[in-house]
Amino acid sequence: EWNFGSKTGFFVVESNSISIRHAQIGVVTAPTVTSTQFEIALSRTALPDGQTPLFQSDTLRIVFVDRGPGGDLLPNGGNGVLYVFDNSPVPPLASLTLRRQAEDHLRVLSYNVLVDGLFEPARLPSFERILRAIEPNLIGFQEIYNHNAQETANQVESMLPSSGGEQWYSSKVAPDIVAVSRYQITDTYAIDGNGAFLIDLRPAFNSNLLLIVAHPPCCANNEGRQREIDAMMAFIRDAKAPGGVLDLAPSTPILIVGDMNLVGFSQQLKTLLTGDIVNVNTYGPPFAPDWDGSDFVDLMPRHTDLPMTFTWFNPSSSFSPGRLDFIVYSESLLDIGNNYTLFTPSMSEDSLVAYGLQASDVILASDHLPVVSDFAFPAVTALHSENEGAVPKRFSLEQNYPNPFNPVTTIRYGLPHPSHVRLHVYDILGQHIKTLVDEQREPGNYQVVWGGRSEDGRRVGSGVYFYTIRASELGRGQVIEYVETRKLILLQ
Repeated sequence: EWNFGSKTGFFVVESNSISIRHAQIGVVTAPTVTSTQFEIALSRTALPDGQTPLFQSDTLRIVFVDRGPGGDLLPNGGNGVLYVFDNSPVPPLASLTLRRQAEDHLRVLSYNVLVDGLFEPARLPSFERILRAIEPNLIGFQEIYNHNAQETANQVESMLPSSGGEQWYSSKVAPDIVAVSRYQITDTYAIDGNGAFLIDLRPAFNSNLLLIVAHPPCCANNEGRQREIDAMMAFIRDAKAPGGVLDLAPSTPILIVGDMNLVGFSQQLKTLLTGDIVNVNTYGPPFAPDWDGSDFVDLMPRHTDLPMTFTWFNPSSSFSPGRLDFIVYSESLLDIGNNYTLFTPSMSEDSLVAYGLQASDVILASDHLPVVSDFAFPAVTALHSENEGAVPKRFSLEQNYPNPFNPVTTIRYGLPHPSHVRLHVYDILGQHIKTLVDEQREPGNYQVVWGGRSEDGRRVGSGVYFYTIRASELGRGQVIEYVETRKLILLQ
């Protein structure tokens, strides 16, 4: 028997009853907020008393009992829901790579480091291996209480040294929020103990980014957590409107990351995604948070080698694993690349060796797991275009990769001479969908990312599309134009 409220249980073997903890039977539940539907996992190989299997055959019965006022029973007859394990083979779960799908994607890491663990000598080797395996461009740290922003940046620098022309920028909002970034942090704002950071992503991306790093209060403090999330959303609403503390340029991508401690009412998650502010007398009216009037999106990355999404794990705690750490983003302006939650105990030995990790790393480093996502900027002109290697001898347009693709694909082209470049995407009927490039460029090799969105930022449907390059140069007194078209396939 397991009691989800008290987080305790007991296991009966013949006439003996022993107390058990969640780790002894592998309890994982989702979501960690109120809901009408839940998913519960138990370990098939659990030995609650160290020797007796929890499941002694392929057939079991489950009864759910609500022992509170007006309690209920499932099923009503009380004899249990019959379940028979299906032991036939299932397709293997694909292991997620830790690498980027494209080198020009922005990699964001959210990490609660458990009371300044980043600076604790015993945990430092694990943190160093983790950061080197992930190689983030932008980090939102939580629980850095006793060190300032520069000390945090210096610590990251010691693990991820800067090359020529690089450095780590940092900023802190008391008591524990620190942003560390490869790009300049131009402004910092405190939001009831959480932090908002305006980051200039140029020259890699022609855009600013509004990053909110959050750590609302935990556990039974639903009211305090709701107020802090209300305050964050009110900050975004005001930043998007002229005349506020921050006048955010239209179509600036927005990211919210952090340990949200969502272990109570689902309204808090609803506010975070939809802008449905509860305390309107203090924080103003609800609003549509994304620039196109839609909701924000909850990314929910899974583990690299498990079909799980929990981000908090401590076998010795009374709390079972749960998803507390979030990445929420403005989908109208950002496309998702590779994303994952790093849980080293589930990784194969070959993968651990390949990435320079040890199986115990995330457990030793913190009770929260690293949550990672790469982003492409389809709405931003000239996402990334730098000369790579020698100047090509002839015009070229390469096949996009990957193809078919979802959600983003990369298109590369080469220019042997200074040229005005126009790169457009068309549908199968020849209708214009998106302009990816329309500007003068110097000789070199270039790449641009398309995220499957039209000119107005809407997602296009699955199907066949064409991309055409026109590169014009002036030679021998006349305009010479290079034109080439290739086909790409989007699969939703």
